[in-house]
Amino acid sequence: MPLYNQLADVLRKRIDDGVLQPGALVPSEADLVSEFGVARITARRAVRELRDAGIIYTIRGEGSYVGPESASRQARSGWRFQTIADDLAAKVQAGDFEQDVPLPSETQLAQQYDVAKGTVRRALTLLRDQGLVYTVPGRGTYPTPPIRKGACHDLG
Repeated sequence: MPLYNQLADVLRKRIDDGVLQPGALVPSEADLVSEFGVARITARRAVRELRDAGIIYTIRGEGSYVGPESASRQARSGWRFQTIADDLAAKVQAGDFEQDVPLPSETQLAQQYDVAKGTVRRALTLLRDQGLVYTVPGRGTYPTPPIRKGACHDLG
């Protein structure tokens, strides 16, 4: 049996056993290469086999997810960036980020959340629109300083 079929069978078993639940992110090609010591083309073919069988579906720039492709791609895509935005918003509001230190870079956040940088950009745009962060070009994205009571004085 070809190696990619063997890898697809391992992933299929994880899905059947509930290790990978419906909607779960399937390990990336790079993760499969690292975990199983296979070539990237082998990992790609294994993922393609599962996708062709309707066991997983792929959203370009985000990854592959367990379940049929009939699951709403737009809803899934929105879910990822919204979840990241909600998580970062909670951290900003809790004061987990220092005011004068930028948040992790888009690359770091993409790796942390296992998504494409475009998904992180959408999350950061949402946070900027909500006034929770601001971006200084070439320097990074920072938490917006909290408004202190009594900070505004009547200049008149």
